[in-house]
Amino acid sequence: MSDVARAAGVSAATVSRALRGEPGVSEATRRYVTEVAKRMRYAIARDASSLAGGRRYAVAVLTAEVGRGDQLSGAEGALRAAGYDVLLYVLRDGEARARFFEELPPLARRVDGVLVLSVDLTGAERAALGESGLPVVALPAGDLRDALRLAAGHVLELGHREVALALTEDLDEDHDELLVAEGLAVRPEWTLWSSPTVPGGEQVAEVLLDGDRLPTAVICSSGEVALGVFLRLRRDGRGVPEDVSIVSLDGPELARAVGITAVEGAGRERGGHAAARLLARLRDEPRDEGAEDRPPPAHLVVRGSTGRR
Repeated sequence: MSDVARAAGVSAATVSRALRGEPGVSEATRRYVTEVAKRMRYAIARDASSLAGGRRYAVAVLTAEVGRGDQLSGAEGALRAAGYDVLLYVLRDGEARARFFEELPPLARRVDGVLVLSVDLTGAERAALGESGLPVVALPAGDLRDALRLAAGHVLELGHREVALALTEDLDEDHDELLVAEGLAVRPEWTLWSSPTVPGGEQVAEVLLDGDRLPTAVICSSGEVALGVFLRLRRDGRGVPEDVSIVSLDGPELARAVGITAVEGAGRERGGHAAARLLARLRDEPRDEGAEDRPPPAHLVVRGSTGRR
């Protein structure tokens, strides 16, 4: 620890507080010390520090959205960057969810806090988590619909009416009804499901290419799927956006790199923001009333993958 302190130009006590996530260290200093420690391959003995300070350096994450994984990815990245392990509980269906809350695991002996992603907790479920005595931060479900409305409004403004919808496998088919309500024509064969991967997006594009005609735009719930659609259409000699416009409902780095128009702030950013709220509570940082509870708003970032019809 003393070597890290000398390299970072701070005291050993500051290094200890920064790496343990304790209060009394600015976020900028915490990030800097963490980077120095990583470069020097230094790691705190978590078991020893847990015994000394009562910390587990682990967070329970409850989610129903592993198939898309955008909020989960953002939250997990923020937690791991802060030195916390993630204990994941997937509440994909009603049975798994009921079993979890009926047989609520002894979370207080395993984790320091609970992060709830894309699960709208009932009053009884909130009470059950509250009995654990752990800090709980919940990010409710429903963000995808707001992102979908933004994407629909964008392609409508560009003159598109015939639009395909590429959904990842954990999503309901009624999202196409939202597009129809916004004024878009979605044929049954243009509502497609795939894995949330680039190969999944390539398969979506292959199905569309095999049809009697292409839609003029494709809205993808996953950035990886959008990238796969983009690559497959380009390999077939189709222009993006000249022949088909593409919009993603989240914006991973790879999709940004090739210029895919995306709704950002709806997935990874919100997951990271929720994790930051929980970390602030674990560090006993002063709370700015009202400000910390507002996740970043979803917004459309227009890039080269969309154009006028």
